[in-house]
Amino acid sequence: MSKLIVELAGRRAGRLIRKDDGNVQFRYDDGYAGPPLSYAMPVQTEAHPHAICRAVFGGLLPEGDGREALARALGVSPGNDYGLLAEVGGDCAGAITLRRSGAARVEQPRLRALGADDVDALLRALPQRPLGAAPKEGVRLSLAGAQPKLPVVMDDDGMALPLDGATPTTHILKPEPATHPGLVDNEGFCMGLARAAGLRVAGTLKIRTASGLPCLVVERYDRDLTTDPIRRLHQEDACQALGIPSDRKYQTEGGPGVRELADLLRDATAVPAQELPRLWEALVFNWLIGNCDAHGKNFSLLYDAGPPTLAPLYDLVSTVAYDGLTTRLAMSLGGATDVADVDLGAWTRLAADIGVSERFARRSTAAVVARVKAAAAELVPQPKRSGTVAGRIAERIAAIVL
Repeated sequence: MSKLIVELAGRRAGRLIRKDDGNVQFRYDDGYAGPPLSYAMPVQTEAHPHAICRAVFGGLLPEGDGREALARALGVSPGNDYGLLAEVGGDCAGAITLRRSGAARVEQPRLRALGADDVDALLRALPQRPLGAAPKEGVRLSLAGAQPKLPVVMDDDGMALPLDGATPTTHILKPEPATHPGLVDNEGFCMGLARAAGLRVAGTLKIRTASGLPCLVVERYDRDLTTDPIRRLHQEDACQALGIPSDRKYQTEGGPGVRELADLLRDATAVPAQELPRLWEALVFNWLIGNCDAHGKNFSLLYDAGPPTLAPLYDLVSTVAYDGLTTRLAMSLGGATDVADVDLGAWTRLAADIGVSERFARRSTAAVVARVKAAAAELVPQPKRSGTVAGRIAERIAAIVL
């Protein structure tokens, strides 16, 4: 048996225990009176079992090819959540950090300043070294998701890579993958469009590296950048909160649908009447841009003081802009499972499914459509639409009629 010490916002919460059979469990420390690590993991004396641990802790790790490459770089089995977190759990999404039992908490930050060539080299090496994994240098950072990304610290002095868990990363660099040219322009436009239409989204900036590689810089909403030192804010995605592992994030594979998200907001948040309309706006926006990959891990709860709220939106991408990608929706909308089948009837049926009024559905949907159309027309005027990713997305939005 071995243990990892689990902290939440710098406060020891309990132990992640790997048993002799390889299964894991989490047990809160006696007397722990802080907030729970997860909605799915309330504070209790009994240990939380392997299945819940796999959803909550495994949900902190990369998915797919990124996990495979990270495991190879660290010499750990891809399916070994515990082993991977022992290596990269020093800075995760939200405020959870993990360290080996017996290892002292790192108090003195160690940072490696990154010049333009360093950033370029790290981003180009991500397929082989996900998250900048470099065990010999002490780089131990973890982020969920399938797309290659690099968490860094950014301030007025430039960029740096933490070599330990003492300094929270502040931004995420998402370079353009060769498999999806134009993805940085795509996501940058969709994020900016959502912001212009009045939705709450993470901050973004498009840059090019020293060698010309397009890259999207995303400001971490799970960090309070106004404090010194920077403060980690806890967050968890809907799959973690509902105890669903990342490999079941799609509704057809047992992942959450819109009804489960709505029920989660009703149960977990203090003011569901504020959070449910924000969820509805996000669903309508994803449909407008043609984002068929808006699954349960793309919606999160953000914890600061008191009950959580729906986190700012992230990973907004028009998937229909790419030939060959499925048009099947990650979560059905009022019975519609393909993006082309969503109409006003689907929205009214979805309203009945999740227990909101048809009047709300019609008014809210129409309002979001009007705001997004107006914002798209302003961001990409008609003469500038031809031949650009943003232009194709704007043309799709302009053609939608409810």
